[in-house]
Amino acid sequence: MLTDQERMNNAFKELLFQEEQMAKKYADMTQQITDPKIQQMLKGMEQAARNQYGTLSQKMSSLGIV
Repeated sequence: MLTDQERMNNAFKELLFQEEQMAKKYADMTQQITDPKIQQMLKGMEQAARNQYGTLSQKMSSLGIV
């Protein structure tokens, strides 16, 4: 059985993984799309995912999650 700390660690790591995957997906889609407006929107979404990744990383560091 997992402790509360282990569950929290796993949840943060899963969130971090998901944000990384979303940023990659948006970047890949940007390369495939030719419409400049949609490219710009996808770039914004990629940046938002990368910002969230950074926020999660900082929070994990402050909580001692590696």
